[in-house]
Amino acid sequence: MRPKKDFEKHLSLIGELVELFRNEGFTVSGAVGVEGFHPPLELRNDGYGDQEDKSPDVYAYDEQHQRYVIGEAKTGARDFESEHSLTQYNVFLDQFHRINGQQALLYVIVPSSKVPEFSTLITHYLHPDYWSSIVLVSSKKWDE
Repeated sequence: MRPKKDFEKHLSLIGELVELFRNEGFTVSGAVGVEGFHPPLELRNDGYGDQEDKSPDVYAYDEQHQRYVIGEAKTGARDFESEHSLTQYNVFLDQFHRINGQQALLYVIVPSSKVPEFSTLITHYLHPDYWSSIVLVSSKKWDE
């Protein structure tokens, strides 16, 4: 179980991501811990990491580009490289629009001071073919 401070930071980052998605014009259909939204449904794991289906923090749709947008908040408190997190990245990047085949975009928000650490992890862990489908967001509220 994560400490209360980390839990509160995580929820704050999710709220910030929902705000960003709305500003981008995405239609948010689910968000963890954000008033007015139900948590997103689990997404199917086709054989990655711990083999478990994963539920993102935010799920949205970009009507303009006809693609799904998945949001994940990471605090940097031992949650970048856990088996759960590594499986999440793969599962979320393995989502495609069933009609047009567009790969989902994965937005990951982290405290601003953690951007270099997360960026290094992603470039070493994920295949370069996936990099264009990841948007790393530097939190405007958290810099620790």
